[in-house]
Amino acid sequence: RFTIEQSDLGQRMQAVQADLSDLAALKEKLPFGSFDLVTCNPPYFPAGSGYLCPEDSRRRARHEQKESCTTGEVCDAAAWLLQYGGRFCLCQRPERLTDVLLAMRQAGLEPKRLRWVQQRPEKAPWLFLVEGKAGAKPGLTVEPPLIVESADGSYSDEMKRIYHIV
Repeated sequence: RFTIEQSDLGQRMQAVQADLSDLAALKEKLPFGSFDLVTCNPPYFPAGSGYLCPEDSRRRARHEQKESCTTGEVCDAAAWLLQYGGRFCLCQRPERLTDVLLAMRQAGLEPKRLRWVQQRPEKAPWLFLVEGKAGAKPGLTVEPPLIVESADGSYSDEMKRIYHIV
């Protein structure tokens, strides 16, 4: 809500607070097929893995767990919200690639584009970006990686374009 207000986008969008893990409640708030784009930054880690942050809100944002949502639930919610041909975009850690692609396909969101995100060309990716389409036929395009930094540690030319830095 704060971002919408600060960006003066209130005429174009509204914030809706809903629990993605409770699809029935989500269906009461938002009608089927009402969006052409859904984006998400889901929990990065599966339940019971890695360091669990003691701060509740950070733990819920970073880990799938009972009181949070799973990758499958995120994909099911996106599938409900998207119109036929609508796009679903999310970022995730490389070790979750198989989980994400499987959950997307099971929800009827066919993975169409994949892009790795790397700090520098010589570094391994630390994230991936994926786009799926509701009801689309199989066929995945792997795009060149998004390189975040130049050799001197400043933003790469592409990142400068993304952030509108001259």
